[in-house]
Amino acid sequence: MFSNKRVLVVDMTHGGRTLARAIEEYFDAEVLRYDLYGVDKGCEIPEFDICISPVHSPVLNPILTRDPRVISHHSAVGYILRRLKEQVGCDIIEVTGTKGKTSVATMLTHILSSKMQVLSSTSEGVMYASPGGGTAVLKVPGSITPAHALDVMDMAMCKDLAVDVALFEVSLGFTGAAKLNVLTSLEGDYRIAGGMLKASQAKRYMMKNLSGRVVDKGVFDGLKTSFFGERHKKNINLAATAALHLGIAEDEIRRCVLSFPQIRSRMEVKRGGNWIVIDDANSAFDAFNLRAGIEEIMAVDGERIVILGGSRRGSCSSLDIEAVVRVIDVYRDRVRFYLTGEIGEDLRRLGVDCPLIEGDPDGMVGWVMASSSGNKGVILISGSSGGRSG
Repeated sequence: MFSNKRVLVVDMTHGGRTLARAIEEYFDAEVLRYDLYGVDKGCEIPEFDICISPVHSPVLNPILTRDPRVISHHSAVGYILRRLKEQVGCDIIEVTGTKGKTSVATMLTHILSSKMQVLSSTSEGVMYASPGGGTAVLKVPGSITPAHALDVMDMAMCKDLAVDVALFEVSLGFTGAAKLNVLTSLEGDYRIAGGMLKASQAKRYMMKNLSGRVVDKGVFDGLKTSFFGERHKKNINLAATAALHLGIAEDEIRRCVLSFPQIRSRMEVKRGGNWIVIDDANSAFDAFNLRAGIEEIMAVDGERIVILGGSRRGSCSSLDIEAVVRVIDVYRDRVRFYLTGEIGEDLRRLGVDCPLIEGDPDGMVGWVMASSSGNKGVILISGSSGGRSG
């Protein structure tokens, strides 16, 4: 595809550098780079034979353009991954969606690693897990740009890892190189490409002509888990169904699901007893997740408190702060809100008159509990921890 071609790679920020290096390494091509968000922004685009541009790009968008020479980052990565998976000797699994990607990918890794050697890459980092060998952390933090999969496969070869399955959480769609493609959700949609596309449109576009199977719903009944809330039950069912398609026996899946540890900062129960403390502060924070988290704590007796805020984040989706205000307005008669961090300050500027508090999570939780007139309830820590989603 790329040999003896003049290849233009767009967007150095979201994996373009990795993709350009890979094309130079594996193909006899002249590679040009266009830094969409950096020094080349607004400059004249050079002539090319093939242009590789991300689906979120406002220029040379592979979904919107009529130029057949323009392909997506996902497609280019998929083309290279097909070569690399033969070298590593593994199958590839990809997980995408607007919600639940990290949770489903983490759960699926846990199940598969009971019988297989699994190299996984999620927003939490790159992990290597094997039966009886535990889990080794190879790299943190993680990235879910499609091109990051190339770095991970290179890591496997450099470390001479025995890998049965390479599992990738991928932003904004599938690359086409996977044996199994897991679609978690299209809920909580958002605009990309300068507002010209929705994220769900990009994901559907990248589902065209997939050679691997697509799993988008769970088939299990009565899975027993120790997780809090309904969202995790849906994610666990999807991960369990994907594992079933990959040859893991049903009784082994049920055993793994029951033993699954909590996922950090994703409705993670940090404390039990009369006061339940739940940490849901992660990079996927938005109004949709805030509402879902509040709905789940409404089932708990006692006082309901939400500590809301955190840092502004760089992401493929931008936080709709006014939508967060609307969620607060819906629940403020039933939930006591406290604000914190930069997002809390933004909410105050928009007229949200809830108290602004600062400190580490444990300190804020202790202060809120001491200030409460009740002796039991649930505290939800919700907001952005920084990082990326998509």
